[in-house]
Amino acid sequence: MKTKLGSCSAVSRTLQTTRFKSAQVVAISLLATLKLMAQNQTAPAPAVDAGAATPAPGTSPQQTSAPPGDMTMMPPPMLQAPKATKNEISVSGDVMFGEGTVTLPLGYSLKQSLGGGVPTPLSAFSVPRNSTYFGGTISYSYGQAWYVDLSYSKGQSSGNQTINTGFLGALDSNFSIDDTWYQLYIKYTFPQLRGKRFSAYLRAGASYVTADITDASVAPAALRYSQKDTTDEFLGNIGFGLGYSLYTSGRFRFGVQFEGEGFYGERSQQSLENLSADSGPPGFPGLNFVSANINNSLYGGIARATMRAEYRLGQSGLFKIFGELGVEGWYTLIDYPDAGSSNELLWGPYAKLGLRYAF
Repeated sequence: MKTKLGSCSAVSRTLQTTRFKSAQVVAISLLATLKLMAQNQTAPAPAVDAGAATPAPGTSPQQTSAPPGDMTMMPPPMLQAPKATKNEISVSGDVMFGEGTVTLPLGYSLKQSLGGGVPTPLSAFSVPRNSTYFGGTISYSYGQAWYVDLSYSKGQSSGNQTINTGFLGALDSNFSIDDTWYQLYIKYTFPQLRGKRFSAYLRAGASYVTADITDASVAPAALRYSQKDTTDEFLGNIGFGLGYSLYTSGRFRFGVQFEGEGFYGERSQQSLENLSADSGPPGFPGLNFVSANINNSLYGGIARATMRAEYRLGQSGLFKIFGELGVEGWYTLIDYPDAGSSNELLWGPYAKLGLRYAF
């Protein structure tokens, strides 16, 4: 019995020792785990790798870049500033439908042809006309302050009138004018006003104008009158423009604009007048009709008032569509030698559409 009891006691002591050691191991492991968790909670958030992969669907950037307990927000990425541009080029087309008056010379060629034998008054008679002008402009700028503008315009005018020829009586006639304008301008826009509601520019340039004029009577009683003229003009121009923006959004801009211009120049005109009879000689048998050279001085002004709209295309906004709609008017005073001065007026609706690109 003693032997058995001694064996049981030894086994009991062995089991108690083993259980104590196991409890120690579990306690040490638990303490180590708690310590490691505390270190992870107090450690700084790891840096975000710029080349890291995109977060998986369903996860937020905070979940992939910082532990759940870190509430620090990463700063948003900076947007890249748009590329600065120095150059700008634009092309546009315009149209004007006008009505008003125009002057035609009378008697200069007949006086030379008749040799002064028949009194022929020298005059410049004013007649009504309807006109249509189509044109285009190309413009370039370096630095977007100074601009060079090249313009081309083609006009057609027509009308009918009664010509009081004096000794020849009154003649009903139709006329037509085809004129072409070539213009070169240097324009300066004020950089400090760029992007503001108010804008302004100054410009100066030169114009070369050619024209062909035909005039012919339609219902003669005994004779027919006709005239053919060609003209060349050289003009100097100086002008200004004022604009005001009424509404601006991210892509759209709308405003009003007023432009004014003054000009002065010289015209060289070659005029040929002719008389012919429907039946029989007109009373001037063997007459050789010759042309006359007429030199005119002319000056006047142009005014234009329009509503202007502009729309930016694409993400960069470097392309812009712009348009104008309004009214334009021309006023000209012309000095005719030995016939005094005569004035011309033309006005009507005006429209322009163009495209601008900055690079």
